[in-house]
Amino acid sequence: MTHAGHSYAGRSAAEMARIAETERAGVTGAAERLRAAGHRVGIVSLGSSPTVLYAERLDGVTEVRAGVYMFGDLLQMQLGVHEPEDIALTVLASVTGRKPERQAVLLDAGALALSKDRSTQAAPRDYQFGRVLGADGTPCFGEALVVRTHQEHGEARGGEGLLDLHLGDLVRVAPNHACLTAAAFDRYHVVDGSRQVVAVWNRINGW
Repeated sequence: MTHAGHSYAGRSAAEMARIAETERAGVTGAAERLRAAGHRVGIVSLGSSPTVLYAERLDGVTEVRAGVYMFGDLLQMQLGVHEPEDIALTVLASVTGRKPERQAVLLDAGALALSKDRSTQAAPRDYQFGRVLGADGTPCFGEALVVRTHQEHGEARGGEGLLDLHLGDLVRVAPNHACLTAAAFDRYHVVDGSRQVVAVWNRINGW
């Protein structure tokens, strides 16, 4: 089993593909050596979304454990794994306060909803604690970000039109790290191009 965590430092398709092949060759080579020594190796497992998506071959691998693979997030977007509009996981939040004196609004999504992960801090663009989107997931507030999080609420600033929001208005927040954000909830409310929930998928949390 491998996890090419160093792939997150990659910044080009060629570099990602090279790391992916190094990971694949390493784990399959280890499996071959174990088999040659008489051990049964049924599962050869690798993971990390960048290497899986940039891998040019996966022969010899029986399992892929790419965590952010199906959702995407603000860090993976900056690694070139997907486009901004392909982020499939967001947190729905309500406006609970307005702070015009500091050009901010308060949301009922804080550390317990978004996590404290600042994975984009070392990326080309730091998205603080998440990017604020419209209720339908479109980037209608420019580059508005959640810049501070407390336990139960977050503070959003920047962008255009943010201060036009009223108490109770809904927004969505795209996360830095989909894995930690998703782990804060016990289910997914699935939408498909609209605000109507078409399915509810339960999560299995905990260790």
